[in-house]
Formats: sequence, structure tokens, C-alpha cells
Amino acid sequence: MSDAAAPALLTFRFGPADRLAAEVAARPDETLLVVRYGGAAGDAALPAPLLAVPNPRLDAGAGLEIWASTAPVERGRSGAVAWAEDGSVLAGAVRWRLGDDLAGETRDHFGELLDLLIARGYPHLYRVWNYLPGINAEQGGLERYRLFNVGRARAFEERFGEDAAIARYSASSAVGAPGDELVTGFLAGRAPGRHLENPRQVPAFRYPALYGPKSPSFCRGTLAETAEGTVFFLSGTASIVGHRSRWMGDVGAQFDETLANVEVLSAEAERAHGRPIGKLPEFALVKTYLRDAEDLSLVQTALARAGVPPERSLLLEAEICRAELDLELEGIALLG
Repeated sequence: MSDAAAPALLTFRFGPADRLAAEVAARPDETLLVVRYGGAAGDAALPAPLLAVPNPRLDAGAGLEIWASTAPVERGRSGAVAWAEDGSVLAGAVRWRLGDDLAGETRDHFGELLDLLIARGYPHLYRVWNYLPGINAEQGGLERYRLFNVGRARAFEERFGEDAAIARYSASSAVGAPGDELVTGFLAGRAPGRHLENPRQVPAFRYPALYGPKSPSFCRGTLAETAEGTVFFLSGTASIVGHRSRWMGDVGAQFDETLANVEVLSAEAERAHGRPIGKLPEFALVKTYLRDAEDLSLVQTALARAGVPPERSLLLEAEICRAELDLELEGIALLG
């Protein structure tokens, strides 16, 4: 491990679970967050915090995503939140068993997360991943995703105020998942990130009331400065123009519209960063959520046509937050 006085370098790796699990086990004190896809991958040997994504992987066997640091890592648990920090970045995972009050449970879920960040001095979220059971199902006369949005917004607004909360919204995604737990992973920092919007789309937090009592609490992308360089986090991105869904029932056209949104937002990130961001094929990881596994071959062909290397692509089966849409893309770009 590097000397504690040296600058902390945030590192990211993605690959086969068996190989990366062995590397993590050999250097546990460097690990900030482990994200596991598609299989147990020796969970007991992996250091906390572990974000065990419950969704089936469609394209390969078990895989791991590793966020690590060259600085000493301290770990702990606060309520339902498992966390790790290196002095500049704090990462963690939250699992919350759900009952019959999704809005209230989501408020408490995010309340514990935000209280931890504030208490430990990392109040600026860079990226949040949410996996919500039955995301398109109805509960008490309202879609569960809309109830989730109510609870999430309340947690932010209670701590920061309604107007100031908007500046805290980071890159994020929310998709459906099996099971009965709301599962969330996150990265946050001492310094604020630069939150970005897509000029082709209405900001999610400004959606009209037809999408629910509270708009979604996220931005389209975040640039986070680290000692190693800048990380660009692309939020979950779908076939939406303005605030309306496009190309319902046509998965190929949805992919193309989504790709157009990614390209426009990447250009916005490049202007904000002042240096090249790179196209989607250059991202460190491109994650695709697909509603129907029968569309896998079509989407794999579309990803290949877009130039995304298979070794940096991950496809998961998941309901999309809008019931009429069939896929969503997100990504991570390491800008050096």
C-alpha cells in the first residue's frame, strides 16, 4: 500500500469475478466498494461494503466491479449503511427490506445514507445506483417508482431544503430488481462534483406533474475530480426526448435514441471538463439494462455496431423505470 502521506488514487476495475475476487482478497485494505453481478463470487471473502446486484446477468458469468484506493481505507457500518473511506472519497451500500410503505421506507433509506455522508464529511454524492423490486407495479394506487421518488425527494429536502437539494442531485439510476429489498450503492466525496444536464432532455427534477407527485432526484451526469483524474458518471439514460418516451415497442430505435442522448451529454461533459471525454467505446464500463431477455441478441448487435468492446460491456435483465421503455444505458469514463 502507498504511504499514507501520498495522494490517494481512486482506481476502478471490472472483470471476471474469480480473478478480481482473488485480487481483492489479497489487498483488502485498499478496497472501497465491491459491486458483484451474477453469482455469489465468494461473497464471504469480499471486504465490506459489497453491493450485491440482484439482477441476472445476460451476457456472461459472474463479474465484479472494484473501486479501490492507494490510501489507507477505513470501514464501518451505520445502521443499514456499510461504508468505506480513504480521506477523499466515501463509498457504500445500503440494503433495506421493504414493507407496505415504500415512500416512507425510501425516505428512511436515503435519510440514513445522507446522514452518514454529512456526519463523516463527504456531503457530495457523485453516483448512486438503485435496484427497486417491482418498480413498475402499483402500490396504493401509485406506481412504485413514483412512490420511491416521493421518499427520495423528502430525504434530500428535509436535510438541504427544497431548492438547495437540487444542487445535491448526482448521476443516478433506478431499475427494477428481484427480491424484497431496496438495494443502493453510492460514491461520494468531500469536494462537490460538477452535475450536468442534457439539452435534449428536460432535467428529471423538473418533470411535469404527470410523472408523479415528486420528480426524480437526479441529474443526467456527474464529473468528479479525484487525485488520479476526473471520472465521468453517465446516469441511466433511455429513449426520452424532452420529457416524453420515444419509440415504444421498437427496441432498436430506442437504442439509437438513447445513444444520441449519450453522445449529446458526453459533448456537454467535454465542454465542462475542457478536454476530450471520448466516445462510448472508450468508456471503462458500459452497462445496459434490458427489460426482455429475448432482445439480448439485438442489443448485443447494436452495442457492437456502436463499437463497445464486449470486455467493457455488461448487460443485466431489469425493468426500466418507465413501463413503456425496454432498455437503459449507463457508463463510467476514466479521464486520466
